[in-house]
Amino acid sequence: MFVLVRHAHAGDKTAWPGPDADRPLSTLGYWQARGLVAALDGIDIRALFASPTTRCHQTLLPLAAARGLRIDDHPLLTVGAPPDELLAVLEAPEADGAVFCTHGEVLDALADLGRAQGSTCVPPATATAKGGAWIVDRGAGPAPTLRYLAPTPTC
Repeated sequence: MFVLVRHAHAGDKTAWPGPDADRPLSTLGYWQARGLVAALDGIDIRALFASPTTRCHQTLLPLAAARGLRIDDHPLLTVGAPPDELLAVLEAPEADGAVFCTHGEVLDALADLGRAQGSTCVPPATATAKGGAWIVDRGAGPAPTLRYLAPTPTC
């Protein structure tokens, strides 16, 4: 079992004056990040990985504090990283117990590649709202099951 998270709401990227990598969560995004703690309650988590962007780190900060875990940068969670390499990471047994926070573009590229290769451990493209998460459980049968956790609160 692992969890894929789309970073929480970070406002309008065209209105942010600085580098996009530094764009922080909005007030809504802050509350969505806090909601992730409750949404993942009862799920065994051993590691947190984030795209090296401010908004991805901030999305996982409340979870890190609640679980006593550190957040590690993972370059394959960055927009433009090779989706085939990320898919290989997610399909490996070492992904179990990890939470991966990334971007909508990465999830869409992963979905397109995964479906083309017949992988069932990736969510469908454009199906993840900002702050949303997918629990991917590989131990429930012959094929992984995916359970979507909608962000709370929503817009």
